[in-house]
Amino acid sequence: MDWMTELPLGHHETCDRVRALLGRWRTLAAETERARCISQQTVDDLLAGELMQLFVPRRYGGLQRDWPTLVETSRIAARVCPSTGWMIGLVGSHAAIVGRLPSSCQEKVFADGPGQIIATASVSKDLSILKVDGGFRVSGTWRFSSGIDHASWVIVSVRRDNPADVSPGHPLLITLRADQVQIEDAWHVAGMCGTGSKDLRLDDVFVPDDWVVSQSECFGPAPVGARHNPDGYMFDVEFIPYLGSLHIGPVLGCAEGAYDDCIAALRKHESTKEGGALKARPILLERLAESAAQLSCARHLYQAITFLLHSAGVAGRSLSLQELVTLKRDRAYLIRLCVQAVQRLVWQMGTAAIFDASPVQRHWRDIQVMASHMDVNWDTAMLAYGDFVLDQREADPAMNGYCT
Repeated sequence: MDWMTELPLGHHETCDRVRALLGRWRTLAAETERARCISQQTVDDLLAGELMQLFVPRRYGGLQRDWPTLVETSRIAARVCPSTGWMIGLVGSHAAIVGRLPSSCQEKVFADGPGQIIATASVSKDLSILKVDGGFRVSGTWRFSSGIDHASWVIVSVRRDNPADVSPGHPLLITLRADQVQIEDAWHVAGMCGTGSKDLRLDDVFVPDDWVVSQSECFGPAPVGARHNPDGYMFDVEFIPYLGSLHIGPVLGCAEGAYDDCIAALRKHESTKEGGALKARPILLERLAESAAQLSCARHLYQAITFLLHSAGVAGRSLSLQELVTLKRDRAYLIRLCVQAVQRLVWQMGTAAIFDASPVQRHWRDIQVMASHMDVNWDTAMLAYGDFVLDQREADPAMNGYCT
């Protein structure tokens, strides 16, 4: 039995709300891509359906759902619009970061209600951060800030490399109102256009000390904000394994959507006079079956990853080193399976897949972009796992080198 069927009723009700919106989001997907930004209509849908409030603490009117609900709703949405799935899964997760900040920050961020869109950015250039009385003066440009056009708050990561700093090289998280940043439209990309992941710039902005925290302390176990939200594990457990695994929902959903759209297109072609010979082509049937098998394997990995993170969260424990390297291995392999499955479908469809009218081409481009993210990098994950296995065998000859 699928263990996710045993999750609380609220999980299934939330997933049903997403399914009810798929028809509308499907019709908006092409326009979302052309606009290079989620539409206001979609944002309204997300807020009205409380889909951006999944990780908002309950004390502020949020749903305070657990990990499986966020990743599953992003997966469902990505079947018709991967950019919308990304908004739910990646941008929606940022509410959990706020729930880990000092209570004074949480109170101000959610003072106007739980429906806050919180953008983040961590890749910076031309960075300048100066400690002054009562806070910091910050300048620089940050890249890849998904959802920034609709954000009310922004969290940026800053690394202090000044030798005079008390803790040089230790990243800080700085929280700001969105009206304190300038948006620079550099988001001209091949895929995932609708996320609107533009650059943002700060020009000598003063940030009070209260809004600056250590990234390692915020993302580590038992951050200061957890005391304010004691009944939610997303505010308390070590956050990095969850943050780095958010991609599995949108990627799997994107691949499933591509498969469904490909089958629909082939069935439509099959019903025509000229398409009647498709079933007589064994290679077509074999390729469809292989992509289906890869997606089935990807779903098993998705279930295993989701269960691992959820069960560890419920238990209030950090992952072991073995679990961490296996998690990174499995999520990288899940991504590869999905990319290969979609690539084979595109090859099979031939020129029919390259036209804008085919949603398969959008899924194909979107999945390539998501797969390029550093958190699911194949080489890094596989080298870390292999290194761990060999070290363990050397330390304990009784081990066979296999980690589940």
